[in-house]
Amino acid sequence: MKLLLIRHGEPDYAKDCLTEHGREQAALLGKRLTGEKIAAAYASPMGRAQETAAIALGERDIPLTTCAWLHEFDVQVKDSEPDRLVSVWDMTPADWTRDGLLYDREGFAASEHIKGTGAAERYLAVQQGLDELLSSRGLVREGGIYRKTAECSETLAFFCHFGATCVMIAHLLGVSPVLTLQGFSAEPTAIAAVCTDDRFGDRVNFRLHGYGDITHLNEKASGKIAYK
Repeated sequence: MKLLLIRHGEPDYAKDCLTEHGREQAALLGKRLTGEKIAAAYASPMGRAQETAAIALGERDIPLTTCAWLHEFDVQVKDSEPDRLVSVWDMTPADWTRDGLLYDREGFAASEHIKGTGAAERYLAVQQGLDELLSSRGLVREGGIYRKTAECSETLAFFCHFGATCVMIAHLLGVSPVLTLQGFSAEPTAIAAVCTDDRFGDRVNFRLHGYGDITHLNEKASGKIAYK
């Protein structure tokens, strides 16, 4: 199984929609996705993700389902100062790297940075939502791996956000979400590809085959969209 985890296009956060450049990015993303045999697509309920999905999928006959758990992971956690809250991906490096609990895929929730912020509960909701979806497509979570109950050779697309993508990758790879949220970065319409390793029978794990892919934006000849 192949999962395409896609960040929305350039946003107008105040209006929760795409900017003009964001719509251009989504159109280029759509061209990139024509090479993918997508069986089904899922989107965050937020406007910028919905608009990206609509433009990128275009007239293709691909079912699109809205999932509340794909909503941006917009929680705040405790930083170095006890009364200071920051976005979950903006913790001070010199501070959070000293807390061994934050490196633990289960123990991170017990960290003083996380307790009482709602981050652990939101992470659990993403875990449950993703595992329920994968179970319906033939992959049942058993401990840290998945058991196949069907062929599971299809490609699924997820139109969401940076934070949601980081959390899904952490769950699929079995690492703390703090590591992905602090260590990863993604431009608008960036694609992450996570695929099952099918070499060991009906028990499979996921591998990250690509992250932050924005090669489709290089096709923009006008130069309005450019990244270093």
